[in-house]
Amino acid sequence: MHVAGKVFLGLGAVFLLLGIVMAGLGGNALEEVGDVDVEEKSRWNGMNGDFYYDNTDEIMVFVRDTVRCDEFTVKITNESGEDVWKADECTSDGSMPAGYQDDPGGWYHMGSFGWDQTEGDLEIEASDEVYLLGLWDVVGEELGEAAGGIMGILGGVGLSGCGVCFLLLGGILAVALNDPKEATQMQQPPSV
Repeated sequence: MHVAGKVFLGLGAVFLLLGIVMAGLGGNALEEVGDVDVEEKSRWNGMNGDFYYDNTDEIMVFVRDTVRCDEFTVKITNESGEDVWKADECTSDGSMPAGYQDDPGGWYHMGSFGWDQTEGDLEIEASDEVYLLGLWDVVGEELGEAAGGIMGILGGVGLSGCGVCFLLLGGILAVALNDPKEATQMQQPPSV
């Protein structure tokens, strides 16, 4: 087999394997989209206390999924005593918030506050422990994971395609090109 055929077959195999691995990693990254670590991303958590709202983001309120929606109460008031909390609706049986399908595993998004609120201290009183997360903290991370996953899959498919092309070219070169043979000399015996 000619050296060119060997090189292209080797490169093709390497590119194909790298492409498959890369696409698999991209798929794994896409599977993780939506798995928000509420405790890690939380800006504040507790049942009672003060939270300083800096007016940079909408704040989402999460509770553990063991809390019934119709039994959960929270009062979030600004410095002038106005309640700024906007609760999500509950399902018909009252056990979960209406949009529970897209909530992270083990958590319920119970409502939010912030878009129409001015900067300042807020007082929180809740029936259960709440976790406050910034909307763009979560959305930014999820978009980054989704984009990384899609790019990984596309890059892996492209690299695999290059690997297949290199394998085909290497196969063609292996069949079409012959190794140069050294010229052989034949000696005739001396004539008598």
